[in-house]
Amino acid sequence: MFTISLMSDKKAKLNALNKSQAIIEFKPDGTIITANKKFLDVMGYRLSDIKGRHHRIFVDPRDAESAAYREFWSKLAQGTYQQAEYRRIAKNGREVWIQASYNPILGLTGKPYKIVKFATDITAQKRHNADIEGQITAIGRSQAVIHFALDGTITDANDKFLELMGYRLEEIVGRHHRIFATPGYAESAEYRAFWQSLNRGEYHQDEFKRVRKDGREVWIQASYNPIFDVSGKPWKVVKFATDVTELKLRNADYQGQINAIGKSQAVIEFNLDGTILNANQRFLDMMGYRLDEIQGAHHRMFADPRDAASPEYSSFWAKLKRGEYQAAEYRRIAKDGREVWIQASYNPIMDLNGQPFKVVKFATDITEAVQRRESFNILSLVANKTDNSVIITGPEGNIQYVNPGFSRLTGYEANEAIGKRPGDLLQGPNTDPATVGRIREKLASHQPFYGEILNYNKDKQPYWISLSINPIHDEKGRLERYVSIQANVTSTKLEAIDSTARIDAIDLSNLVIEWDQDRRLAKLNRLALDALGIESINDSDAGEILNYSRLFQPDEMERLAAGLTFSKDFDLTCRSGEPLYLSGTVQAVRDVGGKIRRTVVIAIDATARRTAIKETRSIMETMLRQVSDTASNISAVSGQTNLLALNATIESARAGDAGKGFAVVASEVKTLAQRSTSLSAEIRAVVEQTRTRIAELSRLA
Repeated sequence: MFTISLMSDKKAKLNALNKSQAIIEFKPDGTIITANKKFLDVMGYRLSDIKGRHHRIFVDPRDAESAAYREFWSKLAQGTYQQAEYRRIAKNGREVWIQASYNPILGLTGKPYKIVKFATDITAQKRHNADIEGQITAIGRSQAVIHFALDGTITDANDKFLELMGYRLEEIVGRHHRIFATPGYAESAEYRAFWQSLNRGEYHQDEFKRVRKDGREVWIQASYNPIFDVSGKPWKVVKFATDVTELKLRNADYQGQINAIGKSQAVIEFNLDGTILNANQRFLDMMGYRLDEIQGAHHRMFADPRDAASPEYSSFWAKLKRGEYQAAEYRRIAKDGREVWIQASYNPIMDLNGQPFKVVKFATDITEAVQRRESFNILSLVANKTDNSVIITGPEGNIQYVNPGFSRLTGYEANEAIGKRPGDLLQGPNTDPATVGRIREKLASHQPFYGEILNYNKDKQPYWISLSINPIHDEKGRLERYVSIQANVTSTKLEAIDSTARIDAIDLSNLVIEWDQDRRLAKLNRLALDALGIESINDSDAGEILNYSRLFQPDEMERLAAGLTFSKDFDLTCRSGEPLYLSGTVQAVRDVGGKIRRTVVIAIDATARRTAIKETRSIMETMLRQVSDTASNISAVSGQTNLLALNATIESARAGDAGKGFAVVASEVKTLAQRSTSLSAEIRAVVEQTRTRIAELSRLA
């Protein structure tokens, strides 16, 4: 009856799912990451004392140097779960026994990235015995019984004890009790103190690990009972024991199962009225709470207020209270208000009378799967309405679904496409092999692909598409299908190609200079570099020659800021010192927000033209000076001739009739002189007009 009661109690404790445990976390190499207060209190440390140190600080130095200890951490680093009772050493050197599980936590690669240890201090249990029941003959018939002197020497044992431990009586009488103890424990201060306490008449009852003759471990539920003489002094010790090895193994199995559930699922416990009793860390992380924030509160804190106020919610808890199991997908609300979907079972836990006394809920977060499912449903709806082409393939790449947009784009009906691979159906002679290779590489590693590709329709006509392919995974992370969306960008692509060609043509025939938004020189094309005689924009001379603030006047900067384009001539000096004359157009390139991103000058090299005009002007100036000088000389000669004609006229008048002939000649000479003066004036006017036109041409150059 005692064993049955103990088993029931143990099951109830196991079902509590580690309600109160000491917790510590390690890196896979045993380095301590953190520990909770319960663990620190058990071992007598502060967190700062242990953080960053190795687990061996809690282990007997001899054990820490053993091959078994190295193998223990090697297995944990490989992801092997470890669970047992362990002897540990606290800060003050005292021995601490713990019931503990070491749980490797796996990362996305499937390899452990840390170890979480859940432990219960069982030291007191090891040192404390159950209630004294005395030496009762009936117990002797049902239990293993052994007698000791106060120093631990064996004086007698019954057959049940001998059978349990595998000895004959003569093999143990006169020997010390330590033959049943583990070597480390038999030499410990705790063991010596145990017998000292028995010598003082102190009773001990607990579960004890003992060693049989053949070396196998045996767990016994035992009481060590000091027997007192008539004077009230202890004179011997009688031990009553029950083999609980099978129970211990079964309890360990229960513990392992519970730990496995705790590692893989979110777990929370409720009273029958819905009040929260406890929750594991996985549940707390899922809902965003600390344990102290939810203990004592009602389950409705996780439900939508409208759902919590509904008759269905009241009926839900009424059924659980009657012991009816509930399982489904549930929508819940986390602390930060986000929606959480869970696949959960609510399990009423029965007492020994078959009556429910609490509810344990096991839950898995399926939020991502539900959202993906909803997104897929929406995608299916949208796919039938969109003008874009939609293709869904299986994990092997064969088409499972195409939308009407696919048929409009490609000319293939659904029955012609399903079962085929998109590439086999749509790619043609000018499809870029490198792009095809990138698509295959991405899909082979289950990664999305975004890009452009040239495809061919049913009539073998080429067209450009903007393509996105996304892998879809199920709730277990397995590849389920690919969803591909294609938009026809043929006209845009052709415009881009045309624009690129025009830009290339401009770049080949004009000097292109660009400054960035900070007015720093950003780009020079090859013609500009060659014209300036520099290698790159990084040359110090480049920034000096093309200094933005020196080349553009404030009013010109204002025109650029206002979005205006204008023409401008630039007088520059090359690196060689030679002049460089550019005639070009200045415009600003803006970003989507309207801010100037680049200032661009597209110009022609006008140096040769300017030089030719300059030389022509110089030559013409020389010639015009010569013509002007000649005209001046003609004018002077005309003046003198006119004066001579006047004198001749006067003299002819004095001569009378004899001078009449000479007067006619003088008159003709005078006419010629006046005509020479008029022509000289005309020549000077032409010279001045020519100079004006040359000046105008120089300015235009």
